[in-house]
Amino acid sequence: MSPFLFDADLGATQLGRKARAATTVAEAGDNYAAQLIGEYLAARGEGRLDVMALIRDHAYAIDPQLVDELVGIDYPAAA
Repeated sequence: MSPFLFDADLGATQLGRKARAATTVAEAGDNYAAQLIGEYLAARGEGRLDVMALIRDHAYAIDPQLVDELVGIDYPAAA
């Protein structure tokens, strides 16, 4: 579920208005990127190559560097 839809529903409450007012654009972007990475890992775990490709396409439209992170998610970190 999109965090933006959830926030829209929650936005009618006092708590929702406070949360939306305190969230920066950068934080919202980071949260959305983290959600895409989680969905990508779930699709990979289920062997859903079609869903993985859709997520990569969507990530490219948002931030091309995010695609690099998704593709290289299994690579060990350089020391």
